[in-house]
Amino acid sequence: MKRTISAMRGPGSLKHNRRAFTAENVDAERTRYNVVYKDEPIKQVYHELFDDALERYNSKQKRKDRCISDYYEHLRTGKQEKVFHELIVQIGDKDNTGVTTEDGQWAATILDEYMQDFEKRNPTLRVFGAFLHMDEATPHLHIDFIPYVSGWKGKGMDTKVSLKQALKALGFAGGTKKESELNQWINAEKEQLAAVMERHGIEWEKKDTHEEHLSVLDFKKKERAKEVAELDAVKQEKQTELAQIQQQTQEAKRECQKQTKELNEIAPILQGLESLSAQYSQRPEEWVPEAGTFETAKSYRDKKAIPLINKLVKILYSLHHKYWKVKNECAKFMERYADEREANQNLRQRIEMLQEENTRLKAVEHNFGRVWSYYGAEQVKRVVELMAGRERAAQNVQRQKREHENVI
Repeated sequence: MKRTISAMRGPGSLKHNRRAFTAENVDAERTRYNVVYKDEPIKQVYHELFDDALERYNSKQKRKDRCISDYYEHLRTGKQEKVFHELIVQIGDKDNTGVTTEDGQWAATILDEYMQDFEKRNPTLRVFGAFLHMDEATPHLHIDFIPYVSGWKGKGMDTKVSLKQALKALGFAGGTKKESELNQWINAEKEQLAAVMERHGIEWEKKDTHEEHLSVLDFKKKERAKEVAELDAVKQEKQTELAQIQQQTQEAKRECQKQTKELNEIAPILQGLESLSAQYSQRPEEWVPEAGTFETAKSYRDKKAIPLINKLVKILYSLHHKYWKVKNECAKFMERYADEREANQNLRQRIEMLQEENTRLKAVEHNFGRVWSYYGAEQVKRVVELMAGRERAAQNVQRQKREHENVI
């Protein structure tokens, strides 16, 4: 009998490993068959491994800002080393080694035997979590460990987290990018598992796949990058639309300023008309000429009254003409001004809506990253495909309903 071996880096979802939640691909009725080899609080293990070294390191620092108060948090918030790593080990697949089959049962037995000597073989990999899952499609191991080195003479603490140095201490050093220390170690662990399989009469079936050395975490990063790129495209589209609306808002503001300037230019004319009207509408005795001592009525009429009346008629006609001209101009400008103010208000509301939508998109992107990290790429893809299938089915039902109604 032949079976494949799968050994790869995992995403390190401790809640998933501990079954703090039940994922869609988990059969909750079978969870009781899972085996927990180790489940220690990671922070407690960090104190056990590094507190003494941390105290020695801090005592040598002359500047307080170089001291490390919490080594776990120091790594978690930094970029140099991961706080822990995970190895996922599996024999066969769901088609030939299903968890409910007899083959699945002996696969679990072999994985259990392999796990018994894991820490002895890897003393620089401190295991704090190890779980055999029997409630998914195929039996498999999750091994969570902290790689560390002791007696370090270089920079930093003398006992510290270092995957490279921990593997080097196990004999895996140098190599190419494809055959890194980690890949060398993983291949060696496959050989260890194959040896256990051979004792049970199972031969290792080797398959050369394109993604053989691509870890689960790397694959998830690729898939997540695609999703993030799509969200970034939507975000960029909204930002472009927002920029266009802001430009329209600026143009509307300039138009309003132009109209305000024109209204300010008309204002002196209105003030002049008001002054002229006031001049000829109050205290007429001050501007109506008096008759001469021996002046006749006809002479007063022809020489003073009629010229004055003609002058008043011209002034009134001019006032009337200017009044209606200014009134029409004011009405036109006020109408345009009101339209621009309304458009400006609409643009402002649209900007606020886009800004809120942009904020929601950022939150969606952030939460999507959390869900992806928590559930893993495979689970998220299954949920997305499931929901997309349901939507397509609903759309087909609606389409068939409309076609049926049209036939009737």
